[in-house]
Amino acid sequence: MITEKLNKPFVLILIFLSFKTIHAQNKILFVTSNQDFYGNTKIPASNHFEEIVVPYDVFTKAGYQVDFISSKGGAIPIGYINSSDILQKKYLYDAWFMDKLEHTKKPTEIVADNYVAIFYSGGGAAMFGVAEDKNIQKIARTIYNKNGVVSAICHGTAGIAYLKDENGKSLYARKKITGYPDKFESTEMEYYKTFPFSIHKAIKKNDGNFVYSDKGGDGFYIVDGRFVTGQDPSSGSKVANEVVKVLKANFKSNSFVKSDSEQVTETLLDYIDGTANGQPERLRKAFHPDFNLYTVVKDSLWIRSGEEYVSNVKVGQKVNRIGKIISIDIEKDAAIAKAEIVIPDVRSFTDYFLLLKYEGSWKIVHKSYSWRDLPKIEIE
Repeated sequence: MITEKLNKPFVLILIFLSFKTIHAQNKILFVTSNQDFYGNTKIPASNHFEEIVVPYDVFTKAGYQVDFISSKGGAIPIGYINSSDILQKKYLYDAWFMDKLEHTKKPTEIVADNYVAIFYSGGGAAMFGVAEDKNIQKIARTIYNKNGVVSAICHGTAGIAYLKDENGKSLYARKKITGYPDKFESTEMEYYKTFPFSIHKAIKKNDGNFVYSDKGGDGFYIVDGRFVTGQDPSSGSKVANEVVKVLKANFKSNSFVKSDSEQVTETLLDYIDGTANGQPERLRKAFHPDFNLYTVVKDSLWIRSGEEYVSNVKVGQKVNRIGKIISIDIEKDAAIAKAEIVIPDVRSFTDYFLLLKYEGSWKIVHKSYSWRDLPKIEIE
């Protein structure tokens, strides 16, 4: 009897610790800078948009949730934007994503144990206010000490310049590190003269082995243990994919546990595929019992119950609907998602979902949507 009493709380503790470990395996922290200008000049500085969205896209598609921090929190300056680039344009006009950049978290709001990787994005702004931030240093050290990954790209490597362990020794001693080298800087220009240090020299001073490609723009990156760094924007996707590889190798012991992102995706697919394939039972699985749908028809609000929607889906009756998930944003037990549903030659729907997690599963509790008619394609 005494053994039984002792075992119960012990089992609960194991379950709690296991849950924390599993939850942490799904989050990556992006470090950005609040710096608006180079030093005290009026030369605009910013965070490199491509160096943010390319890795972000890779990580989220791999099932990871991404949070953003900056030393002061709040809105960060962004630049180097190519609005003609398909991926950049996608995120530039994604209100949920841009809201993340407008409301970055402060380092003091972060629980480092919840993250498996930290990623320092680049841009000239990354040279200021990041490397010397003790709270960010502590977060990176905690993540690394828990078998996590430290990653950086281009000028983002400046952020790891002073990283040390608890004993004051370099966290990356004798490891190969890359970033934007002095060789490609315009050292005679005013912007460079405001830099608090040279990335190249700072990494070497902290016992790192700074390496780079003489070509530049060739996607050069380095993986040395659990440090993954890229030289310039051309290495963005490669760096992110390498981070994913390292994480999967390090945390594969719990790979059978589905992340929140995977669970939300499954719930959304139950809705998308359930409607298209005539599977009302999948819809009931996805919807909260009080789920409603909202749209505007002829300037009036039209509300339908979830049960009314399900009743119109006949078992086994397939319809020509092509659906895809555009984005998912998760914060603890709440999520927002966007999907596109196309009925060829008829209509294109844009769906916005609110999902909540309770009793161990994610349910759609609200859907708002709009649509536009599509031109019919004449086949000659």
